[in-house]
Amino acid sequence: MDDKDQRAYINNNQCVLGAETGPQSIVVRQIIGERERQKVLDIEVVVPDPKPSIEQIVDVFVKDVEVCNVEVITDKVIVRGEFEIKAIYVAALPDQPVHAVEIRHFRFTQDIEIPGARRGMDADASVIVEFVDYDTDEDDCGCKKHHHHHHRDERHHHYDCDDDCNDYSDCDNDDNDNCNDHHHHHHYFRDFMVSVVLKITAKVMADREVMLGGGGYTLPSTPKG
Repeated sequence: MDDKDQRAYINNNQCVLGAETGPQSIVVRQIIGERERQKVLDIEVVVPDPKPSIEQIVDVFVKDVEVCNVEVITDKVIVRGEFEIKAIYVAALPDQPVHAVEIRHFRFTQDIEIPGARRGMDADASVIVEFVDYDTDEDDCGCKKHHHHHHRDERHHHYDCDDDCNDYSDCDNDDNDNCNDHHHHHHYFRDFMVSVVLKITAKVMADREVMLGGGGYTLPSTPKG
C-alpha cells in the first residue's frame, strides 16, 4: 500500500470507533473536603537524673514531625502523629558545659470535621510547626514560681516568691533558712514547660465515575462503590 492509498484508508475509517462504542466512563479521584486545625500542646520537659541541672536554656526546638496514621469516620478525620523536642542548655556546673535533653516520639491526636467523609474513603494529612516557646517559670528575681501550687514543693524544695524570699537581698542572711534554700535553687532547675502549636491539614478523597461522550461528561453525586 503506497502513501496515497494509506491516506485514503485512514480518511475512510476515521471516527468509526467512537460511533461503535458510544459513551465511555472513567474513574477519577475527587476531593470530598479539606480542612485544617491547630493543635496546642503544653509539655513538661524534665532533665533525667544522670544529667546536671539547668542554669540557662540556650534553645528549644521541635524536630522529626510526622503523621503516623489518618483514619476516616463519619464526617470526621482522626490524625495521629509524633515529634521530638530537643533542648540545649548550659549545665549548672563550675565549667558550665552545654548539655541537651530530649523527648522522643511525643504523640498527638487531632480530630478534624469534614462533612461528607465516610469510612472507607481515602484521606491524607500533613502537619507543620507554627510556634515553639518555653517557660522556666521564673520571675525577675530568679525565684521559681508555682502557678498551681502556692506551698512548698517537698520534692524540689522551692518556695513561692510571695513568701520570705520576695526580697532577693534578704537571701544573704544566713539566719533565714527559707532564703538560703531559695538562694541555692533560684538559678538551677530540672524541669520546664514547652508550648508547641501545630497546624494539621487533612483532606478526604473518593473515586467517582465520570461519563464521557454525548457532547460532554456527567459527574455522579455518589462515590463509586
